[in-house]
Amino acid sequence: MALEAEAADPESLAGFANVVQGNPPDTTRSVTQINRRDSTFVETEKFMSRIVVRAEDVAKVVETAAGELVILDGINLEIQEGETVAIVGASGSGKTTLLGILAGLDSASRGNVTLIDAELTALDEEARAIVRGQYVGFVFQAFQLLASLTALENVMLPAELRGESLAESKARDILEKVGLRDRIGHYPRQLSGGEQQRVAIARAFASDPTVLFADEPTGNLDTHTGERIISLLFDLNKEFGTTLIMVTHDTRLAERCDRVIELTAGRIETQETNA
Repeated sequence: MALEAEAADPESLAGFANVVQGNPPDTTRSVTQINRRDSTFVETEKFMSRIVVRAEDVAKVVETAAGELVILDGINLEIQEGETVAIVGASGSGKTTLLGILAGLDSASRGNVTLIDAELTALDEEARAIVRGQYVGFVFQAFQLLASLTALENVMLPAELRGESLAESKARDILEKVGLRDRIGHYPRQLSGGEQQRVAIARAFASDPTVLFADEPTGNLDTHTGERIISLLFDLNKEFGTTLIMVTHDTRLAERCDRVIELTAGRIETQETNA
């Protein structure tokens, strides 16, 4: 199941707010309430651990007409703050499903997933959306820009949903960083694929995420444009100090990550650290 499918209708502001960036925080249920065993939260803003993502014996099984289909089986991993990690593997190996579960967009059939000290597997969708909205950014293969909004408005959206007063100035600043100062008033249909992905990257970093999840960020781009997007993604990641977790078939992307995790038939086959 591709992550872009999880975002529901890309033209739906409500769908974007709920699934991709999280609902605007409910004043009766803040992030400091999330993640005790009784479904209230721990104070995540005070977390001290350098482990920002942890998966313990995670499995994903779905029912089909032919019986049970095991997508993930016994995944165990830890990802440290500031680390860049590529998840690779053949089509059908479970990598996109794993990314969705780690990001709280999908739920595991078994096991525990912890994201910024919030135990996602103990939370309902509303609570997971709060975690995503405050700590997570996304970059999708299909860009997932809202066609009815300009580049500037798309980048402003996450901050506006959180009620930030400097949403526009922050959006203008990061659009300049990605080289789109002269395109801020353009709609997605008026932008090339590479420009749309730069807007999507700007939107992800504009929310100051602790963890950025990327699903095939160069998958819809030609080789030359893909190389520019790779450089931009890693330059911004270094500047913002974000933990970057991505699914990719692109060896150029994987080689620039600190660690490469290879999945085979729903299991971790190898984990290699790049020099």
